[in-house]
Amino acid sequence: MVNVDRPNGFRPVKTMSGAPWYGAIRSLGVADGADIFVGDPVSLSSGLAAVSATNDTAFLGVAVGFGKINSFSQTTSDPFNAADLTTRFYDDSANTHTDWVVFYVPVDDVIFEAQTATALTKLVGETMDIVTPGAGSVTTGISGAEITTSTNADVTVIEIPKYPDNDSTLVWGRYWVMFTRAEQAFHA
Repeated sequence: MVNVDRPNGFRPVKTMSGAPWYGAIRSLGVADGADIFVGDPVSLSSGLAAVSATNDTAFLGVAVGFGKINSFSQTTSDPFNAADLTTRFYDDSANTHTDWVVFYVPVDDVIFEAQTATALTKLVGETMDIVTPGAGSVTTGISGAEITTSTNADVTVIEIPKYPDNDSTLVWGRYWVMFTRAEQAFHA
């Protein structure tokens, strides 16, 4: 059976420890220079969240929402744009980055689901790379990031989900992965 092409970036699925991943959501200011979509991996850049690139030294987390900072109270809204509920991503060209935060799930302990960009035959424990972060759908706000062959070992295969419509050996196969290099800046 042919797989369906439905990239969603990196979608949190579960944790290695069994703790709920949604309890770990954090927020951080957004760096200037690129759109960020739900499901994009983000890294720390000058104290702000920026879209990750393959072979980043460390990955901070995966974007799950965006909020605007209230200039009067200096508080952050919930993970949505209160001024425009149809906008589900951070649009760098339309926003001032100092007014926004990204809500993210830290990559420590969290397993994410992603689809492949090419036909691969990967086993549990093997590595893959991320490709095309920051290129998502402006309609849905969902990331277009995928995984592909490994030269930088960005993620490690943890499990191959057993969905009826998933043939992991074909293009657009789905894998459960963990990031190999987590940002340690916020650890005590």
